[in-house]
Amino acid sequence: MKNKILLLLGLLLLPLNVFAASGSIKASASSSKVTIGNTITVKVTVSSTDTLGSWRYGLSYDKSKLSLISGDTSIVDYGDGTYKSKTYSYKFKAIATGSAKITIDNPKIADWNSEAYIQTSAGNLTLTVKEVVIVNYSSDNNLKSLSIEGFDITPVFNKNTLEYSVTLKPTTTSIKVNATLSDSKAKLSGVGDVEVKEGTNQINVVVTAENGTSKTYVINAVVPEKDPIEHKFGEETYNILRKLPETIPVNFNNATLKFDNEEVPCLQNQTLNLTLIYLRNSKNEENFYIYDEKNDKVTLYNQIDNNELSVYILNDTGSIKGLHKTTLKINGQEVVPYQIKSGSKDYVIKARNVSTGKENLYVYDQDNKTISLFNQEDINYLLDNSNLYKMLLVGLGALLLVLLLIVIISANNNIPRIKGIINRISEKYGKKIEWNGDVYYTFPTVEELSKASVQDFRNLGLGFRDVRVYDTTQKILRHEVDLK
Repeated sequence: MKNKILLLLGLLLLPLNVFAASGSIKASASSSKVTIGNTITVKVTVSSTDTLGSWRYGLSYDKSKLSLISGDTSIVDYGDGTYKSKTYSYKFKAIATGSAKITIDNPKIADWNSEAYIQTSAGNLTLTVKEVVIVNYSSDNNLKSLSIEGFDITPVFNKNTLEYSVTLKPTTTSIKVNATLSDSKAKLSGVGDVEVKEGTNQINVVVTAENGTSKTYVINAVVPEKDPIEHKFGEETYNILRKLPETIPVNFNNATLKFDNEEVPCLQNQTLNLTLIYLRNSKNEENFYIYDEKNDKVTLYNQIDNNELSVYILNDTGSIKGLHKTTLKINGQEVVPYQIKSGSKDYVIKARNVSTGKENLYVYDQDNKTISLFNQEDINYLLDNSNLYKMLLVGLGALLLVLLLIVIISANNNIPRIKGIINRISEKYGKKIEWNGDVYYTFPTVEELSKASVQDFRNLGLGFRDVRVYDTTQKILRHEVDLK
């Protein structure tokens, strides 16, 4: 094999005149024209009617018109007896206008089988380098006119004014936007029949010029609300609103009610057997109200959402042992919750679960706006002296601290666990007292309890309540909560 290749290469150097097959070495391009500054790929193909043995050629070009970027202008190569053609690529950049010739010089091909030269023709290529064609496209993206059929827009149309407004009739659901172009070669969108709804509807009319630049004309089409329905519920007159807000209470479905022979939207929850209507009161405040259809009365609806738990606040006329009532704003509405001590940010509220319909007491954290289940029986049990006397030996201050922490610890907890947590805190941080042969531990003061970290509280079994207990003790130390 090696000897044969050497022989074939040697043939390229000998002036033999024996011809069997025929071949060619030709230059070609996908286009005969190229724009000045652009590049073009030229391919040179070596081919034979029989298997290629070896070949050589030179490539010359007009250097005043073309600049070679890649490719070898002097080729000596050989085959392996398996193919009849091979292609080489050259990349040129056009640097001047005019006719540029690419020439194949001294083409020679030797046949693989006969190991002799074959008749070889050269195929040259002529390229035309042209100037860049500059097309001036129109930049006119103006409107000649703009209107809404049957209504007047303000201000009066001017091609340089990009924003307009129009007030429609309260019952309007569709309008027709008309416009004409300043330049017929431009494109127009946003015209024709457009659906509208109550409130402000932004309509964008876009003009795209021939050169691709665009301009947007904006029409703010306002569909006013129908005159509100006035209705007296109890002693107060309200406006019944026909449009509900975008955010509505969870677990309620859309429905309708009739007032003064006109249908208005409402919300219904079958589990709670509640119907909510959206009202505006005499102070111009808009809220959902619980509607008592039988007695034609309404009650303000106040819902608290906490992860997967949603409740709405009830009016509580009862009392809770050890806690006192106060006033608090939740969601901007005043409620009457319970509080252990003035200054505490934890409150107890009576509420109903929106999903289950069950009424319960909940602990509301004012700082974090969260709620958790509160067990009144657990609190009453732990407040009983027979269960606390082992801990409450350091005075009123410790008693109030115990009560405050019990509220936090009782969230989603039971009596044995609460009692166990209080005992472990006392044993870890309280003082040991021996009395009548028994060992007792006082509940620690806030100073003693301040030595504990969040992780220490977690190790005592507080779970997710560890951060709340830690924050509470720190606030007491900083006198943000007063236990005196």
